[in-house]
Amino acid sequence: MKNPIPIVVAGVLAVVIAIISWQWVVCRVYVQPGHMLIVTSSFGTTNPDPDNSRVVDDGFQGVWKDVRGEGRHFFNPIGYQVDTRPMVVVIGPDKVGVVESMSGKPLPEGTFLASEPGYKGVIRAPLTPGVWRLNPSAYKVTVADATRIKPGYVGCVTALAGAEPKGALADDGERGIRKNVLQPGLYYLNPREYKVVEIEVGYSQITFKDVTFPSKDGFTIKIDVSVVYGFLPKDVPMILNRFGSVEAVVDKIIRPQVESICRIEGSKYGAKDFIEGESRELFQTTFTQSIVKEAKLRDIDVLIGLVRDINVPIEVREPIQKAKIANEEQITKEEQRKTQVVQNEFEELKGDVLKGVREVAAETTKMIAEVRANGERAVAKIRGEKEVAIAMINKEMSLIEADRQRILGKAEADVIEMLQKADADRFAQNVKAIGSPQAYANYVFAKNLSDDLKIWVRYAGPGTFWTDVPAGAKALEEAAAKKILERENKEK
Repeated sequence: MKNPIPIVVAGVLAVVIAIISWQWVVCRVYVQPGHMLIVTSSFGTTNPDPDNSRVVDDGFQGVWKDVRGEGRHFFNPIGYQVDTRPMVVVIGPDKVGVVESMSGKPLPEGTFLASEPGYKGVIRAPLTPGVWRLNPSAYKVTVADATRIKPGYVGCVTALAGAEPKGALADDGERGIRKNVLQPGLYYLNPREYKVVEIEVGYSQITFKDVTFPSKDGFTIKIDVSVVYGFLPKDVPMILNRFGSVEAVVDKIIRPQVESICRIEGSKYGAKDFIEGESRELFQTTFTQSIVKEAKLRDIDVLIGLVRDINVPIEVREPIQKAKIANEEQITKEEQRKTQVVQNEFEELKGDVLKGVREVAAETTKMIAEVRANGERAVAKIRGEKEVAIAMINKEMSLIEADRQRILGKAEADVIEMLQKADADRFAQNVKAIGSPQAYANYVFAKNLSDDLKIWVRYAGPGTFWTDVPAGAKALEEAAAKKILERENKEK
């Protein structure tokens, strides 16, 4: 009987290869970048709540809620259906995504936001900018603008969900207008949960024209009033809670207060008082103080209330204006007279100034001449002193030159004397070396003879001329011999 082990091994190996081939060729699903995989299962436990769930968790029959991302996945096509789709949920910059779950348990009564998973409805937490992988069968996404608060503004937040507030303004977790405002910036808030109103802070100006009220003496006065007002960030929530909007603040607070103050304070003055400067100033001060006080009681900051124009009836204004014009004309004439007096005094002063200028100019000319003369005398004196000094220097130089010439003459005479003494000493030494003056004379004589001169001395015997040659002739012969020897030495 053949060995069964190889057959078993071959069978197992064939099964393994078949399983791997089945998984890699048939069951393999590849999800490209930027896509997702939606799985529908035909196997598993039946959905326990089919009425409220369009998707199920992994392991149940139906569309799985969780999707698969990029890469390789293995699902048996017999029990699973797969669907590859692009990830279409893209939240751009300055945007938020409001997510609504289309499956799950119903929300508790009195709520409309889902704070926890497993409920059907709008999810409290929004999606921030980015790409999100969500199952379109399970979720619906609505893209909305993020909340942006510009510089110079604050955001007054109204919470649409939460518990009842304990006070006029809401804290965290309570619904209503919140105590804290949003500073300038970008906020990713769920617009289904919060409503944000952007309010300008700082000061603004508003002008009310033809505000009418009666004066104390029964005349109708019309004025134009400008009010500079503003809101502090900390007061914005309470202001909106009381009045609803900034426009309502103007219509319900500022305008009625302006009319009320003008009517109450204006009735204390007669029509003539609104023309006089002091009365107008007093009315202006009282109006500003009153409008600031009343606005502050309502958390509104008023910087100033300015009365720009006061219109008094013509029958009151015309006589006063004529009287004032006449008075001003009289004042003008008086001022003109005073001006003329001052002008005359000015002309006199001008003449005095011109006279003084001429005197100063003459004195200046005289002083300049004196300075110039003194300068010239000083220059002449300096020049003379310089010439005397030069003459003295020249005299000293002449004496020095004479001494130099005398010294040089004496030196030359001493040199000549020394040279002569040297020659005499040399002569005496030569004479001494030769032997006698006569011998030195013969040496000089012989030295000056021609080189071609020859002398022969012949002996002729006693009694001849040659035997009677003077005694010095012998020295002459020696000198001649020396001359011959010197010549022969030169030739060698």
